[in-house]
Amino acid sequence: MSFAELTQMNYKEQAIWFLNGFWAEIKDDAEQLWTWQQHFVKLDKLGAEKKGEDGCELDQFWSAKFLEDMDKAITAKERKEALKEIDQDNNGKMALLEYCLWKYKKTPAQIETAPQGDNKALIAELQQRMDALQVSLDDVMSKLEAQKAALAECQAARADNEQKLAAQKIAVQESTSAVMKAQAATDALKAAEAELQAAVDALAAEEAAYKKKCDDLQAKIDNPATSGMQKAKATNELAQFKSEDPLPLRRAKITQEAALRKAQKAAKAAEAATAAAEEKKAALVEAERALEATAAELAAKEAALAEKKAEAEAKKADLEAKQAAAEAKEAELSAKKAEAEQKERELEAKKAEAEQKERELEAKQRELEKAVAELEVAYTELGKQMDEAQQALQEIKAKGGVAHGALFFQERHLFEADKYMPTSKQRYDHKKPFVYQE
Repeated sequence: MSFAELTQMNYKEQAIWFLNGFWAEIKDDAEQLWTWQQHFVKLDKLGAEKKGEDGCELDQFWSAKFLEDMDKAITAKERKEALKEIDQDNNGKMALLEYCLWKYKKTPAQIETAPQGDNKALIAELQQRMDALQVSLDDVMSKLEAQKAALAECQAARADNEQKLAAQKIAVQESTSAVMKAQAATDALKAAEAELQAAVDALAAEEAAYKKKCDDLQAKIDNPATSGMQKAKATNELAQFKSEDPLPLRRAKITQEAALRKAQKAAKAAEAATAAAEEKKAALVEAERALEATAAELAAKEAALAEKKAEAEAKKADLEAKQAAAEAKEAELSAKKAEAEQKERELEAKKAEAEQKERELEAKQRELEKAVAELEVAYTELGKQMDEAQQALQEIKAKGGVAHGALFFQERHLFEADKYMPTSKQRYDHKKPFVYQE
């Protein structure tokens, strides 16, 4: 094959060709060739065509990036000159073989004639095994990603459910607190209503007793059959009762009765003795003046009583206002109670939602367990294929005439695939770097 044809092979094939042809010289750099090939693939995926594994050369921009990453010792100017020297066909691109030619100072002719071993049939058979192994590895990777996605979804769902349950718990506590406060306020309202009713009843009883006493005395005064003396006595008692101050009224009553007796005595004396009539008459006038004074005092007491009655009515109005406020408070508490009941219904709905989420979570858990089981089967199949490939590798090595570049890449690929196996099933010690045994 011509050098131009060789540079059209994919990156892996180019690396194997170079390793096969110059194995004795560069076998210690085999791992470096593996790294270059992987980096070519990585940069190709970032390019315009994004061929990746199927690519064969990088454009000018990504070629410069490759040199920047892998040949850090050269300057930007040296890198530019190197790219011109590397590009054998002057197409502005860099194949992996062109880079190896420049790196190891080879010629196109040397690369074209580089020996590739006499075990091509065995290598081809091994490649078929490796292709099947790659299919199995892709299947394992797909199942592993599915397992990771299912696990992440399961964990996210559980975290979301736990968050909702925590929020529900807080809401229940708030609702319980609100209900307790509403109950306490209701109890306080009932106590206030009872106290208010007792005050209203006491006031009503007091007013009824007061009115009855006044009515009884007034009826006695208005009764034509009542004698003058009895009317006077009833009048005094009514005034005394209305004034709510019994001592002054009793003094007035005593004064009035004394004046009446004095007047009566004077009248009798006038009848008995004409000479003493004028003197008795003066005493009677004095008694009348005393009666008038008593009447004036009673009028003042009645005015004071009217003022006290007005105060009682104001107190009654205040009690009625308090009762209205209590009724408004009761209405407010009823509204709060209704609100608390609504929250209780909402909590029940949230609880049902959380239970549904838990059922969904259990279903996801079952899906995850299924994915794990499928992955375990895939791991078993992959392990079986890896064992067969390793055995085939050892058999090819034992026959001689080996193209070690191809075998190195095959076993290196096995080493990478082995990383995705569970630790207990791994064939290599991945704490150590890969070592190829000829």
